[in-house]
Amino acid sequence: MKKSKQINAQLNKLLIVNYEAEIIFLRALDQVENSVLKNFFRVSGYERNQFIKNLDSNIRQNGGIPTYPEHSLSSNRELGSNLREIIATKNERLLFTEIGKIQMTDIEKYQKTLDKFDFPEGIELLLKKHKNTLVNSLYSIEVHKDLFAKNLVSFE
Repeated sequence: MKKSKQINAQLNKLLIVNYEAEIIFLRALDQVENSVLKNFFRVSGYERNQFIKNLDSNIRQNGGIPTYPEHSLSSNRELGSNLREIIATKNERLLFTEIGKIQMTDIEKYQKTLDKFDFPEGIELLLKKHKNTLVNSLYSIEVHKDLFAKNLVSFE
């Protein structure tokens, strides 16, 4: 029973990480005009929503109750707080750098969770899959930065 509570506590932490990231991406989606940016944020938000559903399901299957934040973003989620200002500057490279920071921070959180806790195989595979999706997103961010840098795509 104690191990189930510990597993659920770790999964709930990751649920909150993904919930906050989803909010950041959906807010950004509403603020950008460019179709490439809209698509990027739509896909990123969708990925995080799927992570949330996976984590929620695993917590419930493990006899726990998923914990969603009562507020939209925690105070420790500084990286997403200035996204509106960055979007207003229409600096694509800075925007993708900021999004990359969010992804890197979340990858580190996943890795720390995987390193410090021994999960059942199914949950561990799920968390590694989530982490790998975030890593792949970093590659996508670099591609987008290159497209904007080469003026193949513009912010407007």
